Amino acid sequence: MTEPTIDFAVLDLDTRPLSVLNRRAMAWLVGMLLLAAVSIVLLALFLRTVEAQEEDRRRTADAQWLDQTLRFHLRRLEADLGVLALQAQRSAGAAPTAVSGGQVWRSAGVIAWHGWLAADQQPDLARWPLFLQDTAQRPDNRDALAAMLNTTRGLQRAAYSGPLRQAGGGTGQMLWLAVPVFERNRFVGDYMAAIAFDRLLTSVVPSWFAKDHAVALDTETLPLAAERPDPSQLYVAPINLPGVPLGLRVAVLNSPPATAPRLFFGVALVCLAGMAVALYFLRRDTARRQRAESQLQTQMALRTAMERSVTLGLRAWDLNGRQRYANQTFCRMVGLTPQDLLGQTGATPYWPADQGDEFRLLRQSLSLPPAQQVGVEVQLRHRDGHLIDVLAHGAPLRLADGRVIGWMGSVLDITERKRVERLAARRQEIIEASGRLIAVGEVASTLAHELNQPLGALSSFANGLLNRMRAGSLTLEQVTPVVERMERLAEKAGRVIQRVNAFARRQDMRCQPLALNEFITRVADQVPLPDGLKLELCLPDQSLTLPADALLLEHALHNLVLNATEWAIHGNQTPACVRISLTQAGAMAGIRVEDSGPGVPADQRSRIFDAFASQKTGGMGMGLSICRSIIEAHHGHIDVAHSADLNGAQFTLWLPLTLQTP
Repeated sequence: MTEPTIDFAVLDLDTRPLSVLNRRAMAWLVGMLLLAAVSIVLLALFLRTVEAQEEDRRRTADAQWLDQTLRFHLRRLEADLGVLALQAQRSAGAAPTAVSGGQVWRSAGVIAWHGWLAADQQPDLARWPLFLQDTAQRPDNRDALAAMLNTTRGLQRAAYSGPLRQAGGGTGQMLWLAVPVFERNRFVGDYMAAIAFDRLLTSVVPSWFAKDHAVALDTETLPLAAERPDPSQLYVAPINLPGVPLGLRVAVLNSPPATAPRLFFGVALVCLAGMAVALYFLRRDTARRQRAESQLQTQMALRTAMERSVTLGLRAWDLNGRQRYANQTFCRMVGLTPQDLLGQTGATPYWPADQGDEFRLLRQSLSLPPAQQVGVEVQLRHRDGHLIDVLAHGAPLRLADGRVIGWMGSVLDITERKRVERLAARRQEIIEASGRLIAVGEVASTLAHELNQPLGALSSFANGLLNRMRAGSLTLEQVTPVVERMERLAEKAGRVIQRVNAFARRQDMRCQPLALNEFITRVADQVPLPDGLKLELCLPDQSLTLPADALLLEHALHNLVLNATEWAIHGNQTPACVRISLTQAGAMAGIRVEDSGPGVPADQRSRIFDAFASQKTGGMGMGLSICRSIIEAHHGHIDVAHSADLNGAQFTLWLPLTLQTP
């Protein structure tokens, strides 16, 4: 089976049309989903509108039914009262007999009272029941009753008044009804009746209606079953009676839902859900198709990112070693165009011949284990002839199934870095040479600093002897002590040279156990003391021993004590004093030198150990710098502070009690 040919030009494929198609497909899917969502919302609103219309229609029908039912029974009652009025007129005011009328008469307690009132007769409240008397005695009720009677006389028809609440604390409200009687257009009188309105509602409203509705006057509370009805299920049904506009407050207790609209909504919702499921499967199929496109787009994004790289030059070869790709950075690096490079095999214009075959070198570096695959420093030749230092890396081009279809090489221009490295190496050589010169200067400065006194003394003694010998005033007995002193000065100069020589050869420093009490006493005896200066030694009874180079440490301590003697005489204390003490803090031993001089100002304590920094007239400024170098060579340090006892300077040499390995 023939392997498929890999075309590197596919990396130049423009994926923008694919992206446009994908965006269009997603736009259609989103649009259909939005259409389904809008359809569901519209169906819900439609269902709500239909149910609201159905509820309004039902309320209107119930209100009309209540109005017609209540007026039907009241008209029947008016007819019955007209019959009773004729009986009362004929019997000359005697009590009329009851009539066998409608449901209002058959219901107990609905007619609370009825009676005849002649035209020339005023209402006799004493003959009325107590609750009617209370009702009629209220001013507003009397006005309402008078208006009702005037209405029946003026309009010659039955009139209503109320409902009127009782004044004596009775329960319920009374609806008054007056039926006029006329003979030959002459008003004869009214037949009046008091109706308990709540019992009237109970008697005329059938049980099938009362089961699903709570009915009461608009001015009264609803029954217990409907104390807190849903506001959307509460409405007022108007009842139009002659002279009395009534309103019945109706609460719907059990409102059956509209079955047909909800069934339609359920069917539509199922259809829309099916559409959403279909869109989901369509989206899944679209995602499968886009997965392959996204892989290609990912490769294009990777290639584009490499193409836009500003630091790496990239090249690619196929399996036959033919160069198939070079990015713009690499082309700028070697001064060539992609047309000059693509398609070439073997030697290339930018590769020097003395470095071997570029493609073979890349294959060899990739054949090593991953831990050994490091960049290779090579040189590339620019088109104008100058060489460029680069760091080359490589990697195989693999497909998803693991097949290698070529090789990718990257080069990083390190010409500037190599130039900086060479410059840094040159500067390091200069610094090392300067260090050696500084060391020589330090040794020379130390020799000059330490040999100045003994050589000056030798010169003085030699000049004195020479002058006295020339004058002839020198005897042999006088020469002997002078020569002995000159011998001691020469030995001192020799020891100075030995100490400086040991300091210059720090790597050869030999640390031996050193008893500090005897060492401090010996150094103190060698320091010349000015007149009027007192030297105190405060040493413990049990001497401390530590590893140190005696010659170097003697040089440092001698220098500190000598400085202290020179500064102590400039203080205010009389007599001037220098104190040498020994202390211990943990694993460190401290040799403390204090004087009664002016001390070291706080702002100068960080600079007194710098080379060539001196506060003495004619001083070289190397003494304290050398002392610090000697103590640091012993892995210790020097502290400078103010002496609390002598009010001068206080220097402490801190040295480890045990030998420390560097």
